[in-house]
Order: sequence, then structure tokens, then C-alpha cells
Amino acid sequence: MIIQQAFVKVKMREYVSAATDVRKAYKLIDRNTSLYPSFPLNQKLTGLLHVIIGSVPREYHWLVELAGMEGTVNEGTTELKNLFKSISSTPYGCYRPEILFYLSNVYTTFHAAGDLELMETMLMAQSYSTTSPLMRYSTASLLMKLGKNDDAILVMDNPSSYMSAYPFYFMYYKLGMAKLRKMDLSAKEDFEMYIKHFKGQNYIKSAWQKIAWIEKLKGNVNGYFSAMQHCKTAGTAFIDEDKEALNEANANEAGNSILLRSRLLFDGGYYDRAQNELAGLPIDSFPRYRDQLEVTYRLARISQKLEQKDRAIDFYQKTIKNGSSSRSYFAANSALMLGIMFEDYGENERAKDYYTQCLAMGPHEYQNSIDQKAQAGLDRIREKEEQEGE
Repeated sequence: MIIQQAFVKVKMREYVSAATDVRKAYKLIDRNTSLYPSFPLNQKLTGLLHVIIGSVPREYHWLVELAGMEGTVNEGTTELKNLFKSISSTPYGCYRPEILFYLSNVYTTFHAAGDLELMETMLMAQSYSTTSPLMRYSTASLLMKLGKNDDAILVMDNPSSYMSAYPFYFMYYKLGMAKLRKMDLSAKEDFEMYIKHFKGQNYIKSAWQKIAWIEKLKGNVNGYFSAMQHCKTAGTAFIDEDKEALNEANANEAGNSILLRSRLLFDGGYYDRAQNELAGLPIDSFPRYRDQLEVTYRLARISQKLEQKDRAIDFYQKTIKNGSSSRSYFAANSALMLGIMFEDYGENERAKDYYTQCLAMGPHEYQNSIDQKAQAGLDRIREKEEQEGE
């Protein structure tokens, strides 16, 4: 209950009070673990708390240190995975869907698992999805992370048919995103459903931005600017997605449709189609500085997914060289991606260099989420090195 209260306070931006609640919960579960070390559900809360502590933005690290709390995303993930396995055939097995929900969110937020582990987690979540909209959401999120966009659409299709128990309207936003990444412009109806029915504030600006994108893809520039006016006034700019939407709305520029199509197709896992959008286009055909950065960044991402290692590294390095002082996220995320690549190749020193480089950049778009992933990468490498030294 105290952790849930802390989450609510974070939503209300009462960070100091939220940190106090997290510390209180941390101390209580630490005491309970000492008193009842064999009680397995201790790990459910310690795992979740360690993930939360490990993902605190850099500017609030002093609060964590002041509170005397320790934990990393990787430590918490390991605890949750171990608990999920250990309670399989025990009276506590009913908690497995909740643990899967936590794990799926960690995996889709941080680079905390390879494709095989993502697939295994997705299949386990899918086994609960017929009776749980939350597990259906987790299944779809993991499928989208794996680049299996068509499968995610099938899982989420017709949200009203499985939301009788509780109106989980965010599923409309998620389904809209999956459709848009396939260039299915009927996604507009899903974003409109989300805006109409969701009573909260998050992802509202982002939903209006996506409606604006749909109008732009239709060639309706006036429709784009009309939707962006709603983006300026509706919802709040608290989470990264809404901040990015507001920044685009305030720029008062429709942007490049070719880059938008390539980006969306890439995010949907349609890598060949994304590459075809940019094929044969010289860099100087994109006059804006930001667009030129996005071209090299997008080609790097596509090359990485198509397993063209050298080409990906070259384009990432070009993006970092040309955009390290930019407020766009392209250079910072290029450094993050190089860190992930070299970590996967076992070149930990080079990986650490790029993770550190990523953390040194800013301010830029998606600052918190990119920094969290880079810090999680450094934590993973440190833990590997400590294990090897034992």
C-alpha cells in the first residue's frame, strides 16, 4: 500500500514525499526479510523496489543516497525472475501474473533481456491473456518489443470485447500505435477513443501528436496543424512521450513525411520497408539539421536490426559526431545503442565508454528513459565483472 501511495505521489510530482514512502517501504520489507527469510513474497517487493531505486533519474540520486537505499534494475529483475520460477507449484502461484506484469514492464522499458528471454516471457504472459486484459497488454508490449507488430495487433484487436471487467483504455492507445507502425491510418479511431474515454492526463498530448501524424501521412497539412493545436492545450507534459509531442507542436513545422514513415515502419519491425523509404536519397536532400541527424540515426538502427554490424557502427558514430550537442535524442540514443551492441559482443570496455558518453549528453529528448537504460547497462557490466572476479 505504501508503494502504491508512492506511485500516486510521483504522478502528482510530489517527489520528496514519494521518496520518503519508498524508503519506508524499503525499511519495512528489509525488516520482514530479516524476520521471515523463508517467506517467498518478500522477493516480489524487494525485486520491485530494487528496480525502482535503480531507475531513479540522475538528478534525484542524492535522495536515494540520503535515504540509504541500494538497488539496481538488474538486481531487481533477477529477484523477480527467480521468484516467478520458485513459486510455480506452491500456494503462492497465484502471484505469477503480477510478477510477469512487472517483468514485462522492466523488459520493455530497459534493455534487460535478449530476444529469447523476451519471447519466453511473452509466451508465459500469453497463457494468462484470455482471462486478463493486463496480461493481454503485457503480451502485446513484448511482441512489439520483439518487432512482431502484426501479432501484437491480433492480440489487442477489438479492446471493447475484453474490457468488461475494467475499462483499460490505454489498450486503445497501444493498438493505435501498432496500427500506425503498419501504416494503417485507421489508427486514428483508436487514438480518438483513448482521448475521449481516458480520464487521466498522460499520453493525451502524445495521442494528439499521433493523430497529427496520420493527417500528415494523408497529405493533410491543415489537419496536422489542427491536431497539434489540441496537443498544445490537452493533457500534461510530464512523461517523455508527452514532452516530445509538445516540443513538436511548439516547433510549428510539419516535418518530413519520408522520415516519419521510415521511423514508424522501423518501430513496427518492418525493417526492409523502412530502409526502402530512405534508399537512394542523398543526405543533402534533407535540408534541416535535425532531419540529417535522423537520417544517419535511422540508417544505423535499420542496419543494426538487419545485422549489418559495420554499417550500423559507422552511422551511429556519424550521428554522435554531428549531434552530440543537439537537443534531439539521436546522438544520445546512438551512444546507448553502441553500448548495447558492444556489450552483446562481449567488448565490455567499449560498451562502458559508450554508456558513459550517453550519460554525459544532455539536455535532450527522452532524457530520463535513455539515461535509465545507459545506467542499467553500466550496472549489468559491473555485476558481470564482480561475478567474474569472485
